[in-house]
Amino acid sequence: MKKLIGLLFFIVGLQVSLKGDLAAQTPSNEQSIYLQLNKSVFELGEDLWFSATVLNAQSLLPSSLDSSLFVELRSKAENQVVFKEIFEISNGFSEGHLFLADTLKQGEYSLFAFTRNSFSDEVKKTKSILLKSRITPTILVDVNFDNVLTAELNALSPKIKVVRRSGELVTEAKINAEIWSENKRLARVKTTTDSLGIALPSFNKLKAFENLILKIDVDSNLGEEQFELPVALPSNTQRIQFNLMPEGGSLVQGISTQIAFKAVHKNGAPVEIDSAIVLDEKGSVVTSFKSRHNGMGSFYILPLPSKQYSVSIISPKIDSVFSFPKVYDAGFVLNVSKQTEDDLLIAVKKSEGFEGDSLTFSIEQRGQLFYESMIIMSGDGVPLKVPTVSLPKGIIKVSLSNSEGQKLAERLVFVNNQKKLNITYELNKANYTTKERIDLKLKVTNDQGQPVQTVIGMSVVDEVFKSVFDEDNIVSYFFLSNEIRGQIHNPKSYFSGEVKTDRDHLDLLMLTQGWRSYRWPRVQSENLTDSDLKVSVKINPNSVTNKVLRALDQQKIQVVSMFGASILNTDKNGELLLTDSMLYWSKGGKLFFKVDEVEGALLNFHTPFDATVKWSWDKLDQQKRIFASTKNWNILPQVENDVRRLDDFVVESHQDQYGVAHGNARNIIEGRNTDYVCMYNILNCTNHLSGREPRDGEKLFINGVFKTYRAPKEANSTRYFNGYYEVPEVYEPDYDKVPEDRVFTDFRNSLIWRPSILTNENGEAEISFFTSDIRSIFNVHIDAYGDNGQMGALKFDIKVLK
Repeated sequence: MKKLIGLLFFIVGLQVSLKGDLAAQTPSNEQSIYLQLNKSVFELGEDLWFSATVLNAQSLLPSSLDSSLFVELRSKAENQVVFKEIFEISNGFSEGHLFLADTLKQGEYSLFAFTRNSFSDEVKKTKSILLKSRITPTILVDVNFDNVLTAELNALSPKIKVVRRSGELVTEAKINAEIWSENKRLARVKTTTDSLGIALPSFNKLKAFENLILKIDVDSNLGEEQFELPVALPSNTQRIQFNLMPEGGSLVQGISTQIAFKAVHKNGAPVEIDSAIVLDEKGSVVTSFKSRHNGMGSFYILPLPSKQYSVSIISPKIDSVFSFPKVYDAGFVLNVSKQTEDDLLIAVKKSEGFEGDSLTFSIEQRGQLFYESMIIMSGDGVPLKVPTVSLPKGIIKVSLSNSEGQKLAERLVFVNNQKKLNITYELNKANYTTKERIDLKLKVTNDQGQPVQTVIGMSVVDEVFKSVFDEDNIVSYFFLSNEIRGQIHNPKSYFSGEVKTDRDHLDLLMLTQGWRSYRWPRVQSENLTDSDLKVSVKINPNSVTNKVLRALDQQKIQVVSMFGASILNTDKNGELLLTDSMLYWSKGGKLFFKVDEVEGALLNFHTPFDATVKWSWDKLDQQKRIFASTKNWNILPQVENDVRRLDDFVVESHQDQYGVAHGNARNIIEGRNTDYVCMYNILNCTNHLSGREPRDGEKLFINGVFKTYRAPKEANSTRYFNGYYEVPEVYEPDYDKVPEDRVFTDFRNSLIWRPSILTNENGEAEISFFTSDIRSIFNVHIDAYGDNGQMGALKFDIKVLK
């Protein structure tokens, strides 16, 4: 790890002594992965494109530890993995693609990417997408409620009106209406629209009355459409979560302390507090306050002896009275009194009786200790001036500890938010017509105005496909969402470019959501064993006579790819590692494994994907939904020492194993049983794309007949495994080079997806592409990563009017 950064602290009336060299710290190998998608709302049958930026979680520099990125797509409704493949990582960057087959169901899906060094209980970040049969529906629904839902009146009667886009009524449409809460279905009603296009489902005896979602499936002669919307209840029926958080962690009697607060609905949406007061035990007003950003704010209070405090919210009117945090008789308070672009002013305050006490003051960032010093308390406390210019951008943890190492106070601060990449753009025209060429110039500079060479990911998408999720860009992901637990409302808004405003809002976030929520140090997942993260091939021949499993060491395995064949031997455990080079040389194809006939032998693969099967949807860190070469294969054994191995596949043999089929969107390993059973005990049900594994000998519905299932015998000597997924090229028309193509209809809603645009030494890049036949506003999304580890993001629009 790099040496201690030389931070000098200027302390009024007190000399600070530096406590040793901190260079002996062990750096972390953990990785953080950011996914950029071409868009997040898709129609069935479209292509999803993504890029992955794989950085060291501490330094935020590209990580070269891993060459393999494991990617899976999981459905929310069934919590089933519908796609999984391995993609190549090159110097910390990867690109990928998957096809969203029309056999998939509509709804929310989660795209998750990981390496063997990005696993932890703390971070299971995903990218959410919405999959629909069509973006522009042929019918529309209007929903009103006849009664207000409360805890006492647990009934809900929505009035659903169905019309064509032209306004014509849709009669005799079959309606399936469902009420959901916290990813659980509470009730379902089936009905039909009348002669006025109206359906009146009624939901009774609901067990929940907050954070409700109404899901409507309309089946008419125009086809089937699905709708999803929140149940909007009057504000006075909503409960809110209101929390008070003293700066540094504690309130101490006789010391003026800043208290931050945060108000949110149960669904996590912020509640703006227009007026609130602090009352003492006699009901006298001590102070008043209101929120400043996303339901957050702060105020100062001087806790007095024998006083009890509470909070009453006046507007919006909330009947509840909120209690105050505990007030301690004595102790220390840590207060950040001022923050500028260059300095951090900190006051360490104490109560009487702590004269001459020695405390340890420290600063950490992403698990690295940057400064540690002893201070001697005197007077009312010690003021500190911390130069932050040498600190990396991001969250720091300021801590105060006693001589025994016990934490007395902690405070998170976001420093150097002004350090970022500034991206400017220039278009050759203000507005465009259909099938017209767009010439775009980009320029990237740092906060000093100097040009920076960067890798830019860029997408241009029809505004109709605008994201319905509260998602990140590259800046907010690496500096906020990946560092703090929980959902952050509109994380991109904290990096708007208004430095002072952003600094104030970031500080409120550090005082509230960041309080006790810093992800460092991170905890390695306890339920992930070494075998879960292994990619190896094991052969365990199962003796037919005694049924005892035994490893077959030094067993010869023939490995074949499109480049040739090699004979390799298993180790003493009957395992053979798949190396990165094996996956590379079989990129876009398959690796075939053949073992000499051994009685009872069975080849079987175990991959890191096996570990994710255990995860429930709720365990994944979801985004909030918003409503409104030259080498030959034959020399592989000799070059294995020159490549990194995937410590991560296992060809293992004991009893029969069954795979799970996931439809056309997923490649099934040859030789494994791909049968599955749906929730209604139907084998390979055409209405369900996946299900549990069938058990040999159980009774199932097979081709309409209820009979005994017999599992097919697996081929025990030959199997194959997919190499790295080969990403196809993105189609982009060039109407200047091929003008005759203009006669063909062009309905591209995504005009461009380029995940790796490189700027030159002047920080500039020129991009040209063509509009389609769609007249709309197109959203341009840009993520940029610079050669010095700085990041930037930009969003603007392109208008195609005629």
